[in-house]
Amino acid sequence: MTGWRFPFGAPVLPRPPSRTTRSKAYVLGAYPSALHVSWQPADGGARIQALAVDNEPEPFWAGAGEEEAIAEWKKKVSFDEKGWGRISASGRLNGSSGAWVEANVLRPLGVTRNEACITDCLNTYRASTGVEKRIGDTYLPFAARLHIPEAALEPHPSENEIVVEALKGHRERLRAELVATTPDVVVTLGNAALRVFRELIPSTSSSAPSKLSPRTDLYGAAHSIRINGKAAVWFPLAHPAAPKSYQATHERWVAKRVG
Repeated sequence: MTGWRFPFGAPVLPRPPSRTTRSKAYVLGAYPSALHVSWQPADGGARIQALAVDNEPEPFWAGAGEEEAIAEWKKKVSFDEKGWGRISASGRLNGSSGAWVEANVLRPLGVTRNEACITDCLNTYRASTGVEKRIGDTYLPFAARLHIPEAALEPHPSENEIVVEALKGHRERLRAELVATTPDVVVTLGNAALRVFRELIPSTSSSAPSKLSPRTDLYGAAHSIRINGKAAVWFPLAHPAAPKSYQATHERWVAKRVG
């Protein structure tokens, strides 16, 4: 337990990688998402369409079993529907990034989710600016009135903050994951993951890029690396939440791979 807490009381916990044994691919993101719900407060306050309330079931969760996950969360926090309000699914937010990774990263590389170790540079959820705002203006006043658990979530970090924290506190975990999975293919999603991974591979790979390029002729090029003495291929790619310029370039990369 980290000491950080979601609305309604669930603790923020470290998310383990999706696999810890030999894997065809190793996919590295920035930090986990969360289980989100739509919440209508019982006192008639403004509805929050997407409120983070629990740890993501798995890294880059694709949304499978959403209703079951919400029901399990409600049971875990003893959610009081009469006193606390109405809960429903939050729309397409749950699983959107994971579904994108399956369709636009794993499938073009000929890898299934079950064959991939999916993980993150940081292993605990960080709240977006929007979530922080709605917790502050809606949830915390509500919680104070009803004397229910307050929420305290780490804020969304910058790219540099992700890199510094990952290399300081997660370097050995990430190296251990790489050794345990000995993948044939490594995929980094976004510049933060790219920069962290560069520091985990041997110095012979120093010619690898230091940042993503939106240029079609440079984006998504394969780089030869070695992991625990074994040859592998590294694809630095965009994160699902990347700016549109990278998204467009990534779409062209996908078209080349599947065409």
